[in-house]
Amino acid sequence: MNKEEIFKLYKKYHVPVHVVSHMNQVKNICDILADKFIKKGHKINKKTLSNAALVHDLFRVCDFRDFDPKKIDQKITKEDIKVWTHLREKYGKIGHVKAIGDFLRNKGETTFATLVERHDFYNVDKLKTLEEKILFYADKRVDHDVIVSLKKRFSEGTKRNAKKGDNEPLRIETQNKILKLEKEIFSILGESAL
Repeated sequence: MNKEEIFKLYKKYHVPVHVVSHMNQVKNICDILADKFIKKGHKINKKTLSNAALVHDLFRVCDFRDFDPKKIDQKITKEDIKVWTHLREKYGKIGHVKAIGDFLRNKGETTFATLVERHDFYNVDKLKTLEEKILFYADKRVDHDVIVSLKKRFSEGTKRNAKKGDNEPLRIETQNKILKLEKEIFSILGESAL
C-alpha cells in the first residue's frame, strides 16, 4: 500500500480531518524514531511503518463514543454522515482496530494488518517487532494532533474513552506497561523521551 492508495481511502471513507491530522502526526513520530533506530543499526521497515501510521485510525469514526457530527470541526456533508453511519453500523461492535485489520487482510496486506492491529491500547503485551512498538508508542504520544507526554495522553484518553464499568485496575496496569515501553525504547536509543 502506498500513499496514493491511502489518500484514496481517506476520500472513500470520508475520514474526518482531525483524524487525518492525528495519523500524520503519529507518522511524524514514527519517522523520527525509525531514523534513530536505523542510525543505531537496527533494521526497520520505515516505509511500512510510515504507511501503517497513516492508516491506523482509518475507521476511527466507528468508535467515537459521542458521535455528534456537529462536534466535528469541519464542514460535514450528507455523504459524510452516510459513510460514517455505515462504518459505525458495520464495525461498531468490533471496533476500529479489528475493522482496519480485517479490511487490510482482505486486501492481501497481512503484515500491514498485524502491524496496525497492534496499536490497540490493550495490546501492549503483544508487541514483538520494533515497528509494532514504535507505532504503538507514537500513537499514545499524540493527543488529536499534538505531541504530549504519556501521562497527559492517558488523562485525556480516559476522559474521552472510559466507559462506566471499565476495568480501572487493568487500565492503570496497562498505562504502567506503556510507561515501561517508553523507557525500553529510549534505553535502546540511549536518550531521553521526545
